[in-house]
Amino acid sequence: MLGFLMNRWVLGGLAGLVMLGFSFWKGYTAGKDNIQQKWDAEKVIQEREMLAKANEAIEKERQLQAKADKIQKERIRESQIVNRRYNALVDSLRDRPEGRASEHQLPDNSGDVLGCTGEGLAKPDAEFLAGYAADAARLQAAYDSCKAAYEVIYEHGRQK
Repeated sequence: MLGFLMNRWVLGGLAGLVMLGFSFWKGYTAGKDNIQQKWDAEKVIQEREMLAKANEAIEKERQLQAKADKIQKERIRESQIVNRRYNALVDSLRDRPEGRASEHQLPDNSGDVLGCTGEGLAKPDAEFLAGYAADAARLQAAYDSCKAAYEVIYEHGRQK
């Protein structure tokens, strides 16, 4: 049996098989390493892209929040102006009589009804109307704020 192993063709064939096995193993591990490196490189690229998009989203969120804060501050400022006007008007009504000056007034020669300027209003009526006007102004400020916020969001959505 030892003579069989001494045959040069058998030894060449065995050496070829060993070399083929070694080449296969070397190619397999090299290919595996190559694919793993490509996979890792692709993951790094994806992570960088994801981080860049996340940072972009954070920046857009900051910009939108800044615009929303500005809109909110404007609404608060307008409400404060309305409140100051209302308080000043109510303070000016302090000396107004509680009842009406006269029940009805007839038109003068110009055709205007005297007292339609609010001058003859009783204090409770004038306070009610002043409060009603202040509420309307506050609602207008809230509406304007909502509309401005909607427009900011709408424009942001169109930019995508």
